[in-house]
Amino acid sequence: MKKLVSAILTAALAVPSAMALPASAANPAWQSDTEITSLLSALNIMVGDQDGNFNLDAYVTRAEMAKIAVASSSYKNQVAVGMSFSPFSDVRNDFWGAPYIQAAVSAGIVEGYIDGTFRPDGTVTYEEAITMMLKVLGYSNADFGASYPYGQIGMAESMEMTDGVYSSAGEPLTRRQVARLVCNSLDTRMKDLNTDLISVHDCEIIEDVRIISDSSVDSKLASDEIATSGGKYRIRDAAFDADYVGLTGDMVIKSGKYYVAFSPDGDVVSNKYVVYNTSGNNIYCYEYGDNINMVQLELASTTTCYKNSQQYTYSQLMSEMEMGDIIVVSYNDNNEVDYINYSEGSLVGPKKVIADGSLGGFATDGATKIMRDGEKVTADDIKTNDIVYYSGDLNMVMAYSKKATGVYESASPSKDSPDTITVSGVSYPVEGMEAFGDLSSSGSLNYGDTITILFGKDGNKVAGVVTNSTASASSVTGYVVETGKKSFNNSDGTTYTSYYIDIVSADGTKYTYPTVSSAESSKGRVVNAVVKNGTATVHAVNDNSNLSGFVSYSEMTIGSRKAARGIKILDTINNSRYPLYTTTFMQRIDGLTLSASNVAYYATNAAGEITELILRNVTGDMYAYGIITNNAKTSDHPDAPRDTRIDIDSVQYSGSFGVTSGRGVQVVMDGSTIYTVTGLGVYSGASGSLTTSDVTIGQKKYLLSDKVKVYRKIDVGNYQSISLNDAISGNYNYTCYYDKAESSGGRVRVIVCESK
Repeated sequence: MKKLVSAILTAALAVPSAMALPASAANPAWQSDTEITSLLSALNIMVGDQDGNFNLDAYVTRAEMAKIAVASSSYKNQVAVGMSFSPFSDVRNDFWGAPYIQAAVSAGIVEGYIDGTFRPDGTVTYEEAITMMLKVLGYSNADFGASYPYGQIGMAESMEMTDGVYSSAGEPLTRRQVARLVCNSLDTRMKDLNTDLISVHDCEIIEDVRIISDSSVDSKLASDEIATSGGKYRIRDAAFDADYVGLTGDMVIKSGKYYVAFSPDGDVVSNKYVVYNTSGNNIYCYEYGDNINMVQLELASTTTCYKNSQQYTYSQLMSEMEMGDIIVVSYNDNNEVDYINYSEGSLVGPKKVIADGSLGGFATDGATKIMRDGEKVTADDIKTNDIVYYSGDLNMVMAYSKKATGVYESASPSKDSPDTITVSGVSYPVEGMEAFGDLSSSGSLNYGDTITILFGKDGNKVAGVVTNSTASASSVTGYVVETGKKSFNNSDGTTYTSYYIDIVSADGTKYTYPTVSSAESSKGRVVNAVVKNGTATVHAVNDNSNLSGFVSYSEMTIGSRKAARGIKILDTINNSRYPLYTTTFMQRIDGLTLSASNVAYYATNAAGEITELILRNVTGDMYAYGIITNNAKTSDHPDAPRDTRIDIDSVQYSGSFGVTSGRGVQVVMDGSTIYTVTGLGVYSGASGSLTTSDVTIGQKKYLLSDKVKVYRKIDVGNYQSISLNDAISGNYNYTCYYDKAESSGGRVRVIVCESK
């Protein structure tokens, strides 16, 4: 509602009409008919007919206005129903409006005409309605000056009582105009008092309050309760519109605890979304009721978030947000995210698929969207031992196929309660009752068993388990990343030492197997591991020299061979000392021409389509990239080593590498250990435009890596990591470093920005 009139303005109210302040140009705060009528109805000032229709275009009679004025005032409970006398000659005692007219006369709100009549059926005029409401506020004829009706009109306009009424002297008023006048008057200070008129109804107006949630957003709220930035309130005699959740505006409350009415500020917008995934400050989601078009929301870490009506920041809640959760996002006038409401969703799962094509027994329909490993599929694509979930809010089934095989070594805090398990030296949290039961003391699995663990939506939590005898495959072909010896647990609690191998398949799944002998010579190579009785025998895989040619994503072909939908691709380096790998996609190698030496392995389905592909250093995406920030000698001695400092993802590493300071580099590293550093090539020429996908250097466009590193050069040896968007929006010259030619799969890996 409009802000309170100041004391200075109040002191000026008694000026003659010629000196009255001009009418306010402010827009009315209570914008819609619904907002106004809901308030007046809740206060029993104006009500609709038997059908709930307010007939806002109908004119208001003087009798009706008298009733409305009395109902607005402190005299609302002093109406003598069943009068035995007539207050005016034309108002009989059995006339419906007689008690209200008499109460208005007694309160000094209305007067009759000189001839002793009231003319109850005559339409009320602008000035008559204004005068009644001014008297409701405690003013009298002495306050208006001698020039009727201009003194009354000037006073009302100066107090903003007439905002949105849009009328003038002598004109009759409709119910809509009267409702607006009364609504404005309720927010006006009464004469000689420090309270608004609405206080006589035991109500107050809370300005700029935010409706945080109702029971549909926060299940911990009662069905007749709402949470706001001003506290929690009950809904007793008024109807609450759930669309108000997420909006800010002015709220009327009664007795300090009951909601009466709400008026949102302007055209505030809020949208309801279902979370699909989160990544840092990005939330990937679908609008509620739409499982087709994904939306990306980018939030600041300080964005206000409400959960269970409690206030947090996004950084405090981001780790809790999971697939299927609900968020209601409210936007400010600049279409920026103002704040969000977050509540847990209705995601069901995980469940282990027991037969190809099964959807876990969920109640789906023809509109259900089916996703597998992030790609839209049909039910026929769901395979035995996939892990599935179902979101009713999204009407979506989500399946995941990632697996890892190894020896079940231990459970924590105990096998009776396996919240976390260790498989071949790697610890995994357990998700879901099915996996919990299989891995616990009540299940059939023992320490020392070779098992295949099935990962769910988080990619690192055990959502299901199959034993080696029931696993879908008894062998795996992949890239060996680690070998050696380690200790394993037996089912009786004792330990034994065995050779082992870590092997990564084309889909990026890592398997760990005990081996009968050392597999050291296989490190950095592609092998086939055949598992029998929990132990793997490793066989070398011969080069697939018969696969080569141009890669077309649109045609899904590699040379003359067809690639299957959902083909799994792993890119590796042929290095036994420092194995590196990354999963990739057909889109990434689109347009390249593969030679036979680029292909380490491929597999096909019954139709001859390539389903798995392991490459040798095609994309270069498995390396780390950064910049040399310092390469000075440690002393003046000619043989003194250099102190090389490298920035990789804003982390500083030190060593001694012969690369020029300020140059982009390609790095082979494991954890925090750097093994090799190689200087990148630089594109020469004047820098031009920079976009999110390419950069123009010397009139030629070059593609950027999707993980391009961007630095701003502050001065010699001082580089600041910045975002690509910051570089695009800044006024910079660019130096661009690349790993190899685009025709061979190369990309711009590092960009150094210098202010123009």
